[in-house]
Amino acid sequence: MPENLLFPSEDWVKEYCKRLSESPDYNKTGKGWKDPIKFKMTELGEFQGKIPYDSFILNLRDGKCEASEMVSDPSKGAPFELMASYANWKKIIGGKINPTQAMLTGQMKVKGNIALLLRYASAAIAMVKTAQTVPTKYFGEE
Repeated sequence: MPENLLFPSEDWVKEYCKRLSESPDYNKTGKGWKDPIKFKMTELGEFQGKIPYDSFILNLRDGKCEASEMVSDPSKGAPFELMASYANWKKIIGGKINPTQAMLTGQMKVKGNIALLLRYASAAIAMVKTAQTVPTKYFGEE
């Protein structure tokens, strides 16, 4: 079991990608999904400049995470982009905010086909449950 990994860091994202591919729940609910998703942290506040990457991309296909990539170039996109404040990402990963509800209430902004994303709501829940298994520490909590 790895020690607590800093969110977002390359180590955290790689571990998350690995665990998604190993998750029977995500393997089943993510079947049919074909697109990469970019996850972006906004409103970094006091952590602005301390977080080396504010975004990462997961290459997701048919219930597996084929690869992950840390993104420093703001122009690098993906067919789907999920953006939320750092505080809201902590709440989503911590299970305090449901990802579908976050999308519908504006706590998470979405670029891409939201109707398609909502069809995979159960995969989003499986993704959050998997994120919760990654031993995580956050900026300001080191």
